[in-house]
Amino acid sequence: MSSFLATRFVVEWYMKSIGENSYKLFAKMSKRRYSSGISLNVRERSFFVDPIKFAEKQNVRSWTSKISNLVRENQSIEAINLFKTMLRNEHKPNYVTVLSVIRAAENLESTARCVHGFAIKLGFELELPIVTALVGVYSTWNMDAALKLFNRTRYKDVILWSAMVSACVKSGEYVDAIELFRKMLSSSVEPNYISIVGIVPACANLGALKVGKEIHAYSMKISFISHVNIQNSLVDMYAKCGSLKASVAVFRGIEKKDLVSWRTMIHGCVENDRFNEALSLFSQMRYCCFEPDDSVIREVIGALSELDEIKIGQCFHSLVLKQGYLRCVSVVTALLHMYGDLCEIESARSLFDRLKPRDLIAWSTMIAAYAQSELPSNAFDIYWQMQSANEKPNEIIYVSLLQACSSMAAEEIGEGIHAQVIKIVNISNPFLISSLIDMYCKFGRISQGTAIFSEFPNKDLICWSSMINGYGINGHGNKALECFLDMLNSGIKPNDVVFISVLSACSHCDLEYEGWNWFYAMEERFDVTPKLAHYACMVDMLSRQGNIEEALEFVNNMPIEPDKRIWGTLLAGCRKTRSRADGKR
Repeated sequence: MSSFLATRFVVEWYMKSIGENSYKLFAKMSKRRYSSGISLNVRERSFFVDPIKFAEKQNVRSWTSKISNLVRENQSIEAINLFKTMLRNEHKPNYVTVLSVIRAAENLESTARCVHGFAIKLGFELELPIVTALVGVYSTWNMDAALKLFNRTRYKDVILWSAMVSACVKSGEYVDAIELFRKMLSSSVEPNYISIVGIVPACANLGALKVGKEIHAYSMKISFISHVNIQNSLVDMYAKCGSLKASVAVFRGIEKKDLVSWRTMIHGCVENDRFNEALSLFSQMRYCCFEPDDSVIREVIGALSELDEIKIGQCFHSLVLKQGYLRCVSVVTALLHMYGDLCEIESARSLFDRLKPRDLIAWSTMIAAYAQSELPSNAFDIYWQMQSANEKPNEIIYVSLLQACSSMAAEEIGEGIHAQVIKIVNISNPFLISSLIDMYCKFGRISQGTAIFSEFPNKDLICWSSMINGYGINGHGNKALECFLDMLNSGIKPNDVVFISVLSACSHCDLEYEGWNWFYAMEERFDVTPKLAHYACMVDMLSRQGNIEEALEFVNNMPIEPDKRIWGTLLAGCRKTRSRADGKR
């Protein structure tokens, strides 16, 4: 009995002890304050959260999760409809829900405005993620609204600044983008690597090399230069600014090059007329076990088009076939363009006939290839095939057809195309105007060409160049130079193409003094470096004057290697000089 009592005493004492300790622990827990570091999920799992409120929040999260998943899967309409269903079921969304719906309404202006109003009603207009998303959405159709929303936001973080800069770049407002970036720095907001990636393309597209160098130096200072995306952007920027040496230096410094790195560097070489370097880089890329994508393939084909190396082009065609890229319409179109440029019209036609389906660019490329070949009439055969396939021509196709008419001296057909263009197309395309001017001037109808030129209000370099060339080929050298001076007085800076027209006019019209003046003025006054075409004009001018020895000396002193065009011009001059000499005898 005593043993039983002893055991009971021990049990009672133990239970009492547990009770006292539990009470003390409960008292401590009730007085504990939750730190801000404890997550919302931990708090809601606590026993002390109101179960009804907890259930409501769980429902909102469930709706938000479903809407977000639909947005991620690019099912925007379904996401918006689900949001409407959520509201009909009287579930109040949180700001994450609204954020997902804003992204879903990116391409739906009226819906996006409604969601914006709804966000204001719920009091979410100050949430920075909401503002950032709205800035991105508004910038796709209304940059003024995006800037207004951005400027109204008092406290801006680096993400909002970066989003606004990127929006300016995407809409082509590069100067504003650079100005915003500078304001961000002056506001003591330190950019992240996304900010740098976003602003570099603005420098590239503006050709703002000095600003690009400053951003390069800044990215090195804040240790962001190791990011491959920043390095790729800098490679592109330097190439677009004409500083290919710096572009190559940045490219060589990339430790972990990706496909974008190689593609950007190859494109930079092509863009700067360094076609052999582009091919060399392509070989290096393959040696480094990088398989090219269709974009790289097109860049290399573009380089081959300019190199005038048909055998290398055919070898590359075999590589494209081996790698299965002939199923890609854009790659086949690039090959068509290459064969057209290399005057291999039969190869182009064979490739075109096997291409199925054909898009408008393929039709346009084949028509252009024939228009620029020795068989311009075949351009109309392809055009009629295109019409039979119910494909509507675009402005570029009409440009090619007008060029074909010029080559064929087909005045009636050209007038018919002109009438069709007026009927179908709103003639606001400078290329179309230029082709019409060129065609009528080649027909000797200079007054018709001048009338078209005079009536066009938005003259660009292409139109001016065509009119100058039109005067030149019709023997009106002084009028060609007057037209050139009018262009300068209108504030348009000449490029290399315009100077070809000017020098050609001087050559054809025996304006030797004026020709040399403008040739030297190219680089000295207008910062235009003479190319082979300009040197060919000067060789032609000397040859026409019978100054063959001077022409040969000029060729030997050229800073660039002469091509077959230069030698052909010189030989033609020799024949003319000999004919004159024979006539005098």
